[in-house]
Amino acid sequence: TSQNFADAWFAAFNPSIVIVSRAGASTPLIHFNSGANGSGSALALPLVALTLQAVQGDRAMNDRFAAPFTELPPDLERSLDCPDYREKSIFERFADFFRGGVTTFVEEEAEEETEKRSFLRRLFRR
Repeated sequence: TSQNFADAWFAAFNPSIVIVSRAGASTPLIHFNSGANGSGSALALPLVALTLQAVQGDRAMNDRFAAPFTELPPDLERSLDCPDYREKSIFERFADFFRGGVTTFVEEEAEEETEKRSFLRRLFRR
């Protein structure tokens, strides 16, 4: 989605086809007020989905454009397998700040949180 929700974009691909859709006006003065209706998933994705449905419905087009991806080598497939992650909401982060404890899913996030707190301590001590 471009600035100020003026253009919405979505792209899809497989080894045989690349589809990119854009929904927007020729001038950025015409735009949505929020991402609820003006995002790529709200405006441009349905255009891609309708195109792919048409491809699936036409046997000749489906045979030509519906190509599977090649299988990954097992070691690469294992390297892409990662645990589920849920980002904390702003309310959870706010509560963590006042509890004084940080519960994180990844060690790097804990280090980042420590750096932020250190900065806040230096900032408010002055």
